Amino acid sequence: MIGILFKKLTIIFIFVTIHLHFLVAQNIPFTCNQDAYFSYHESGGDFFYKFNPSFNFTLIKQLDFTINGLAYNPNDNFIYAINEGNSQIVRLDKNGDHLNLGFPIGLPGGSYWAGAFNKDGNMVISGGGDAWVVVLDVSVSPPVILSAVEKSYADGSSGNPVFGDIAVDPISGICYSFENSSSRLVTIDLNTGAVEKLGTNSSPSSNIFGGLYFDASGELTGISLKDIYKINKVTGASTFVGEGLDINAGIDACSCLNDIQFNKSVDLPEACQGDTVTFTFSIINNSDNTFTDIQFADPLHPDLMWLGNPSNTFGGTMETTPLANNYNLLTINEMQIPTGISEFTISALVVGNSSNFSSIFNQAKVDGFTQIWESIIDSNDPMTSDEGDATRVNISPTPALEMNLQSLEKECEGDPISLFANAPIAGEYVWEIPNGEFSEGQNYNLLNSTFDDSGIYNITFTDGFGCQIDSFLNIEISPSPMVNLGNDSMFCLENPFYISAGNHSNYIWQDGSTTNDFLVENYGTFAVEVMNEFGCFGRDSISFSTNCSTELFVPNAFSPNQDGENDFFQAYGIEVINFNLKIFDRWGAFLFESNNMEQGWNGKFKGQLKENGVYVYLINATFLDGTSIQKKGDVTLMR
Repeated sequence: MIGILFKKLTIIFIFVTIHLHFLVAQNIPFTCNQDAYFSYHESGGDFFYKFNPSFNFTLIKQLDFTINGLAYNPNDNFIYAINEGNSQIVRLDKNGDHLNLGFPIGLPGGSYWAGAFNKDGNMVISGGGDAWVVVLDVSVSPPVILSAVEKSYADGSSGNPVFGDIAVDPISGICYSFENSSSRLVTIDLNTGAVEKLGTNSSPSSNIFGGLYFDASGELTGISLKDIYKINKVTGASTFVGEGLDINAGIDACSCLNDIQFNKSVDLPEACQGDTVTFTFSIINNSDNTFTDIQFADPLHPDLMWLGNPSNTFGGTMETTPLANNYNLLTINEMQIPTGISEFTISALVVGNSSNFSSIFNQAKVDGFTQIWESIIDSNDPMTSDEGDATRVNISPTPALEMNLQSLEKECEGDPISLFANAPIAGEYVWEIPNGEFSEGQNYNLLNSTFDDSGIYNITFTDGFGCQIDSFLNIEISPSPMVNLGNDSMFCLENPFYISAGNHSNYIWQDGSTTNDFLVENYGTFAVEVMNEFGCFGRDSISFSTNCSTELFVPNAFSPNQDGENDFFQAYGIEVINFNLKIFDRWGAFLFESNNMEQGWNGKFKGQLKENGVYVYLINATFLDGTSIQKKGDVTLMR
């Protein structure tokens, strides 16, 4: 009996020893040294690499299974991925050894291609062919699903977006991807699954970015098979920066960030005078060191005024010092920077008194790191695609603006009311008219006014920051005369005839004559303005145009090669008494003008022959019978 018990204990001991040895083997984290990590599919298992910012690749290990959704966890410096064979989450260490964490219970869908870590330290995976974005807690085994939302297009388009890979900005927390069908950069709302396209730039090739990650400098980077690109987070534009491995198989990638990063963001990048803005300072220490005796300095712009003390989590002593030109310097000495991400905030009041729209830039500094690090680090605005740039706050001059309200000098019954409000910056305009109704837009137009339209017209302007100003205009309507010259018509003029403006106090025709009727001797437009005893005006015009035969021939190509044939582009016609030709390039740039139909364009601009291509012409011509025409079209220059 004792022997049997001893054997059982021995077996248990051996099992525990093997189990602990296995766990220890999986407990060698990566060292974040500006490296990125890369895998590609091969028969028998993936090849797992690391590579530096110069794109030199080093094989870590060939795995015996296929992985996808590589995601670097900055909280424990391990890489997590999806075993494509069984959809289990695995954890990879610096030697390429893996630990199976199990299959998340209740995981919707059947295929997952993309992975990243969000700011909360949870793994985000996105279905390649499935319609789900899932957030996992991978600190437990099996991983627990924290949220799962279906992907959908924010603009309401049908279908489900498909991604090659995803990447979460570790600073802003925004999740980015390239959507496969459009090859466009998109953002993914991890709470709703809404996918919104950014900019107008698409992927630089027909290949989708299978590897998407934020590199050691915090720049969004994509790998399309062997080609590596930097990606602008605002426009989606991709810039080629290097080559990776020459492969033609499924790929994935991830990365860790710089050892020390210093970011400064603002909650109201677009502010009104009187607003309170809050700056958030984030120091990301991805090294294994805790730094002490660090100095912080931030010169605050004169248009901002500090409000109270900052919420400082780094310790140290704070001091504010007035500087030249009304700047105020905030300093914090003897700060302690722990590993990981730490933040503190400072609030300021917008006190700018400029009458113009303005942008102010603030950049803080931290100093005092040991020699292996940069001694001074400038703050970076994490909401831009540039690195190491100052944080901008746009300040609206509203409500200090005075809007420009324009209307007719006298408003008469039957006349249109045309009101125009103008602010020097973009925004929304809302009119409240005397009957209590509202109208949106910079202009308010009423075709035919009546006495009931008399009263006060209020206008409210709201700029892009939500700042508002109000103004008003009082309009009184007087009786207006009515005049009708008849309908426009086309005919072939044979004999002069009269048109009448009716009975009114005064008349002014387009040629300055002041009789109540006008003798028509040529084609054209004839206008009259009449005035009544109230000083109100009535206006009307009538146009007579010819239906007599006129011709004007314009060729669609010419070849200014000095061979004596088609060297000039010109129009051809008969009985043309007035002529004007203008030439533009396809972007609208003016190149040539002629008032003589015999003088054509030789294809040159400033003495230089233009390149082959399509150009735009505009011709205005008047014929002997008074007919005026305008022709616009394309002409091809062929040398």
